Amino acid sequence: MRRTETSTLAFLDVMACGLGAVILILVVLKQQAPIEAAPQPENSISAEQMQADLDRLQGELDELQAARAASQSDLQAQTDRVAKMTAAVEATSTDLAAASAETDALDQSINAATAELASQQQAVPPDAIDTRRTTQPQYLVGMKVTGKKIIILLDRSASMTARSLLQIVQYKAGPAAARRSAEKWLNAQNAVWWLTARAPAQSRLQIASFSDTTNFHSDNWVSATDSTALAALKAKMAPLVPEGSTNLQAAVEAAMKAGADSIYIITDGLPTAAPGGQRLFGLDGCGSKLFSRKQVTGKCRVSLFQRTVATATGKPVRISIVLMPLEGDPDAAPLFSKWALSKGGVMLSAAKDWP
Repeated sequence: MRRTETSTLAFLDVMACGLGAVILILVVLKQQAPIEAAPQPENSISAEQMQADLDRLQGELDELQAARAASQSDLQAQTDRVAKMTAAVEATSTDLAAASAETDALDQSINAATAELASQQQAVPPDAIDTRRTTQPQYLVGMKVTGKKIIILLDRSASMTARSLLQIVQYKAGPAAARRSAEKWLNAQNAVWWLTARAPAQSRLQIASFSDTTNFHSDNWVSATDSTALAALKAKMAPLVPEGSTNLQAAVEAAMKAGADSIYIITDGLPTAAPGGQRLFGLDGCGSKLFSRKQVTGKCRVSLFQRTVATATGKPVRISIVLMPLEGDPDAAPLFSKWALSKGGVMLSAAKDWP
């Protein structure tokens, strides 16, 4: 029994010693724990990395400061430019003010001159017909307006609308307004005022138009320098419409009866009609009692012209011709030229755009 107790105590001693040793170890470890370095967390930043970040931030700061300095320099340059532009605008405003004042002064001068011109125009009426030309075509040489009592005879027959027969027929079929505004007819009227503008200052004028009949457009003789009377004549003739045939003989007889010493005829060809009451069949080429022609032939027109020439033969009157262009009348130019030469005048063969 004694042996058994000794063995049990020994085991307890061993267990007690082992427990004491464990406790001692734990105490020792507990005392040494603060001395040991704490383990580094995984996301901790090293000193080298922090220095690198600091250097990077310093570089960015330097760049921002440099950009700020450049911006300040640009701003100063812009400010200087704005100042210069402001000064230029102020100078321009001053110049504009001076120019405006000068313009106002010029306007006042122009208004004064205009008022003076208007008063002068009221005191002295302007010429009714403007005949000024910058150039004088060579074919006008020799057409000199002379005489003391001048009568201008304007052919207003249907052919005075155009130079070709086809165009004449077209105008005849068209409205009166178209014939009135035909270029050839307007040129013929302008020829009237070309002649009146070149008449001697001491001469007196009358203007008549003729086709089947002859019409004088003034009751009395008009002074060549009376612009008001000439203006009235021009206005009176403006509504004329070219139509009908050409009775040249009656027109020449009327001009001589009025006492003209110089006659200017504006026409485009030989006559196509005889004075009222005179029959054509007695003339060469104009038909007979048994056969009446509906159209006047070229030979008949020559006969009518010769009868017209006979009425002026031996009369103290000077006759000149302005021959407007017309196709299909080849005898007109030589016959009119010969007649004008025999009566102390000239014949002018006008271009299509004259005068």
